[in-house]
Amino acid sequence: MPIITPAYPSMCATHNIGKSSMVVIQQELEKGAQVTEEIMVGRRQWKDLFTRHTFFTTGFRYYLTVIASSRTKTAQNAWSGFVESRVRVLVNKLEMHPSIALARPFNKGYDREHRCKDSAQVDEVIFTGSLAHVYKPPADGEELVKTEVKKEIKQETGTENDVPVTQEIPGVKAEPNPQANMKSDPTVENKENDARAALYAIPEMKSEEEPEAEEQPEEEKPQAEEKPQAEEKPQKPEEMEIFTTNHYIGLQLAEGAKSLDLSREVNDWKAMCTSNELYKDGLMFLSIQHIKNTALPDDVFEPGEVKPRPVKKGLKRGPSDGPAGAGRDQRPPPAKRQQQQAPGQGKTLPPAQRPQQQQQQQQQQKQQQQPTSTAAAAAG
Repeated sequence: MPIITPAYPSMCATHNIGKSSMVVIQQELEKGAQVTEEIMVGRRQWKDLFTRHTFFTTGFRYYLTVIASSRTKTAQNAWSGFVESRVRVLVNKLEMHPSIALARPFNKGYDREHRCKDSAQVDEVIFTGSLAHVYKPPADGEELVKTEVKKEIKQETGTENDVPVTQEIPGVKAEPNPQANMKSDPTVENKENDARAALYAIPEMKSEEEPEAEEQPEEEKPQAEEKPQAEEKPQKPEEMEIFTTNHYIGLQLAEGAKSLDLSREVNDWKAMCTSNELYKDGLMFLSIQHIKNTALPDDVFEPGEVKPRPVKKGLKRGPSDGPAGAGRDQRPPPAKRQQQQAPGQGKTLPPAQRPQQQQQQQQQQKQQQQPTSTAAAAAG
C-alpha cells in the first residue's frame, strides 16, 4: 500500500509504516467513511467527524512506558530526541511477538522535571517511573501578582533625596519644608566644626609638685563566662534535578494469549540504544515499564476526558442463593434435620426390599404408640 505524504515535496513513507500502523490507518479510514455517510443522510453532524482520540481512555488496556532521563537539561534534549527516533524499531520488534496483535505508539512524549533529595528517590524516578517528586513551577499569574504588590508598597513609602514623600490631600495645602530645599555648603560646615572643637577643647596640664602616682598592679578581672555557642542549624541537602521524557505504546493482545514475556525484545532494544556514541553512562538513563490503563498519570488526559477506573470484583454466588446469608437462614437446624429424615429415607431401594422397609416403619409406629396407651390406663 503506497503512502504519500500530503506536504510538499511529496514523499513515499511506506518504509515507516509497520503492521500495526497499517491496521490503524485502515480502521480510521473505515470509521471516517461510515461517519460521512451518516452525515450525508442527516443522522449526524460534521463535528462528529473530528472527535478527539481515545488512546488513553478506551483505546487500550495495557501500555509500555519508555522512560528516557538525564541529569541536565542539555543532555536530555539530545538523549530524548534520539530515543524518540528509535521507538519505531521497538514497535517493529513487539509486532513480531506471537501474543501481540497490535502495538501502537503515541505521537508525542511527555516531558517532566523532578526534584529529588537523595539517591533512593533518583532511582525511583529513573528506573520505576515514579511521579512522586515531580516539580511544578509556579504559574505566571502568581509571579505577576507578587511583583504588582511590591510596586504598590514602594509607591506608598517612596523617598526622594532621603526625604519621605508626603502625599497631597485634596483641599489641604501642604506646608513647605525649608530643610528639604536647603543646600549644604561644605566650606561653611567645616568652619563651624573647627570652631566648636576649639571652644570645647581643654589643654592637658601637668603639675610638677604632685608626685607621679605609683603604678598599681591591675587587679585581675574575673573572666566572663563563655556563652555557649548557638548550635548550627543543619543545612538542607541540595535537591537533585532529573529530567524525563515518557513515550507510551498501547498494546492489544492476541486472542487466546495467556502470558506475555517481552524481556528479550526490550533488552535487545535497550542494548542498541545504549551502544550509540551519544549515550553517556551516569548522565543518561533508559528504562521500560509495563503499566495498566487505570495507573496512567493524570497529565496525559485532556480536560473533559475520564480516566479509567479499576473494576471492583464482587463475590461469586450460586444461582439459588439470594442475598448473603439468606440461604443459610432458611435451612432447618441440625436437630430437626435428624427428626425429619428417618433411617433409609431419601434412598431408592429395589422392589424386593421395599416390603421390608414398610414393615420396619410399622413396627416403629407401634412402639411409639405403646407408651401413650399405658400412660392412659394408669390415669384411668
